[in-house]
Amino acid sequence: MTVPTKIVAVIAVLLLVGCFSAGWILRTPAAAPPQRVLVVNSYHEGMQLEQELQRGILEGLSRAGYVEGNDYELSTFYMDTKITYTTPEQIEQRAEAVFDLIAEFKSDIVFVNNDNALKYVAVEYTMRQPAERLPFVFAGVNVDPTVYEPIKSLDRPGGSITGALERIPYYEAFSLATRISPDASKIVILADASPSSDLVLGTFKERYLDKVTDSPLQVIEYMQVETFAEWKEKVIEYQTEADFLGVLNYYQLRDENGAVVPVSDVVDWTVHHNKLPELGLVSSHAEDGLLAAVGVSYYDTGIYVGPCWRRDPRRQRSRHDGHLRPQRRGCCV
Repeated sequence: MTVPTKIVAVIAVLLLVGCFSAGWILRTPAAAPPQRVLVVNSYHEGMQLEQELQRGILEGLSRAGYVEGNDYELSTFYMDTKITYTTPEQIEQRAEAVFDLIAEFKSDIVFVNNDNALKYVAVEYTMRQPAERLPFVFAGVNVDPTVYEPIKSLDRPGGSITGALERIPYYEAFSLATRISPDASKIVILADASPSSDLVLGTFKERYLDKVTDSPLQVIEYMQVETFAEWKEKVIEYQTEADFLGVLNYYQLRDENGAVVPVSDVVDWTVHHNKLPELGLVSSHAEDGLLAAVGVSYYDTGIYVGPCWRRDPRRQRSRHDGHLRPQRRGCCV
């Protein structure tokens, strides 16, 4: 089939976020001290999606009229659970470091980005200290958050945890693929064996296959691999069986010594040995070097959740409330 050259990168972005209730107070009282805002990122500082989320949160605060240093003070923590601290025990240790920082910084609100920060920080802290009602706002979360006791429902989460859900826009992604290559009918999707990939893959049938009857592409296989060597084998194996190579995650592929392989090495090998057009399911995959990518806009998600807090003058504590169910979409190509 005829496909565009590898140097062409097409990025389509779909935003799926929860809707928060209106009527926020956009500024704290003039005499009030600055709020202490803590941003906890699940991954490492070099992770682009984390950078986009945090950049969006700060932009959202700015658009709502909040000025750093005047209305709020900022602290940031990277849990680094993709590369360095990957076992449950190590992640729990990183969470304990966050708890220490919350106490030391005297946080008024905590933004928790991606699944590990929600589970190990927001949920655990709230379970330990329910009376404190420290507000947590999450973003980039794949899991159904109602599996956690403090979150009662998607429509009315209750308690002190709310945020924005992340959902892979499969239909839009596959539709873009057929625009790139109109004769394409089949796609194979590869993912690493990370917990994030587990969550997405575990709900793919429920959220897509069981609901969509007119999928633009047939998914012939959606598989996880643990090592870079397995990744290479699968890429080569499906060259004659699929029309597109779909990519969910490649951030935790490991080499023969168990070390995480740099993303640049994975992408470089893939684009030089794969003859199929690639379709990333994270928007930054095109910037990494894959042919095309469709995914949630982490920057826009950050903008959306940023201003969802306000000061409660009676308790001198930030408040937020709202819905978790994805309802608003925006798409651009």
